[in-house]
Amino acid sequence: MGEDETIDFESLKQTLVFWNMDDYPIPVDTTDDLGPVFGDISKALDLMGFRLGFMDVRLYSEQHNYDKKLADIIRPSLPKCRSYSGCVYKVPDITLHMILHASYIGPGPVNFFVIAKPQRELLRVLQCLKLRRHNVLLVKPPPPDEECLFSVDSLLKYARLLGGGKPRYNPLQGYMDEFDSSLEKYIEIKEDVSKTVDFSERIPTVRGPRTAVFWDAVDCPFPPSSSPDAIYYSISSALVEREFSDNITIWAYLDDDDNKKGSWLGGDKTWASRIYFLPGGVIISPSLFFFLVFIWDKASRRIRMLNDMFLWARDSPRGMRYEASLVLFADQFIGAAYYINMLQRLDDIRYHILLVTPTLDINKPETPQWPGLLIDRGAATFALETCKISEEPPSPKKHEALAAAEEEETRKTLQMI
Repeated sequence: MGEDETIDFESLKQTLVFWNMDDYPIPVDTTDDLGPVFGDISKALDLMGFRLGFMDVRLYSEQHNYDKKLADIIRPSLPKCRSYSGCVYKVPDITLHMILHASYIGPGPVNFFVIAKPQRELLRVLQCLKLRRHNVLLVKPPPPDEECLFSVDSLLKYARLLGGGKPRYNPLQGYMDEFDSSLEKYIEIKEDVSKTVDFSERIPTVRGPRTAVFWDAVDCPFPPSSSPDAIYYSISSALVEREFSDNITIWAYLDDDDNKKGSWLGGDKTWASRIYFLPGGVIISPSLFFFLVFIWDKASRRIRMLNDMFLWARDSPRGMRYEASLVLFADQFIGAAYYINMLQRLDDIRYHILLVTPTLDINKPETPQWPGLLIDRGAATFALETCKISEEPPSPKKHEALAAAEEEETRKTLQMI
């Protein structure tokens, strides 16, 4: 499909507007009253076929004033904003917020209108959302001698659907058949053992107790010269010995040097076990913007790993309390208030979360005790009673027992009332 090709479009779903104000500043003459700006966005969306659904605007800025005590998370109401809802956020990356809202709002997918420069992790996440049946609209960067004024005409000129095409309203027959994501629990996604599960589309369906492992193989390297199957066996055996479910999937995040040593990135999966090697940095697809970029750094790995965890939680909902365990091996989350806050959300909805932080004295993959020593001496979890990191994590079975005790106490209290 041509980028400037006009296509018929109609959707009645809710539209979330994600606006990076550092990439596209709000016009100076409208900063005191954003109602007219939001009004023009709403009118433009209506002309493009995003109709009738509620519009929620979320603005992001690294330059916005904020309170350090809030761990780089701010949500003040916009000044003199008389129309539509909107808040300003300062977070390390807006992509996780997109995944969260795609998971929490329903039934069915929502629409995304993204006013941000298409770079880094943003494009990957938007593609993931598109392949999960969300409509994604982007503002195309204007030429150097022009600027997007956020008028109706300007938005119609520069907005494109992800993958190409200028949407324009045309009533389509059957729009009521838009996919309802509440039906996903009845759909089975079959596993292809030869295919790497990289979260670009819905992951294979797994029922019942299960364990997902997200491993930063840069900060916590694997044993030298080990095969993927041997690595999987060592990790899974250690987890099962510690009462985790034996239905285990492992995602390992590598940098370019690790890939050259093992040749695990790119190409078909040739080993039998469910361990998948993913780039720890960011890849921008050449099919979208005609170039390929590799960025390997700690911040990129942390952002991608957290996004993948929430994509996993979206695609792999638990059926019972603490039925699913998530084990994270990395040294870059403890002490980072924003990321702990995000992991807390998974704990709040009763996923069993275990964080394993490798230190120099226990990060020895060449020893026979690997990786059991890592788990025994480097692990921490969220304490059920305090919702804080605990130094001595209970096993999943103990966590379930604590949750059951909590429920029983709640039941007795309700009987007394």
